[in-house]
Amino acid sequence: MAKAFSEKEKNEIREKIMEAALDLFHDKGVKSISIKALTTKVGIAQGSFYNFWKDKDTLVIDLIFYRSTQKLNLLEEKFPTSLENPVSFLTDIIYGYSTDLMEKIETQETYRDAFKVFYKKDNRTVDHVKSLYIEFIKKLIEFWKDNSAIKNADEHGLSNAFVGAFVLCFNSDHFDKKYFREMLRTYIYSVVSSYIDI
Repeated sequence: MAKAFSEKEKNEIREKIMEAALDLFHDKGVKSISIKALTTKVGIAQGSFYNFWKDKDTLVIDLIFYRSTQKLNLLEEKFPTSLENPVSFLTDIIYGYSTDLMEKIETQETYRDAFKVFYKKDNRTVDHVKSLYIEFIKKLIEFWKDNSAIKNADEHGLSNAFVGAFVLCFNSDHFDKKYFREMLRTYIYSVVSSYIDI
């Protein structure tokens, strides 16, 4: 009979599997992520994997969320530097985040494979990603208001700046490469400045 895990054990195991999967993903790509190798490394039965994810694709989607959450948490530490110019701060974050992802997808097969999996999923997956950015934007707006850096901001409009930038980056091959980055930054700045009342 399979061992029942406590909630604490489940969270610890899930975290270990995610970290092990990230290591494999960065080293050799999506194809290298073996359920057997992951469960062996973490010290659980292979069948226990399915207590956490229904298949490998679901794990890959969670890895994208997991890594995005880690990056957004690191960005929260930079909030104090945003007070002087909130619009430029958020524009720089969205621009840097989206161009970094675009470059990884263009140059690293591991990221191309991961996003192929991501694109196969339904709208709930996209909504889940969007909710990460909405939560980040909420915290940022609250920080700005607490420090009197802005009067008001539209969190959904600002989170759409993230989504719009990603859509443009994933379709960058439709644009003249010479102008794309400048156009992307202009787009992001325009949207961000539209939804922040200084």
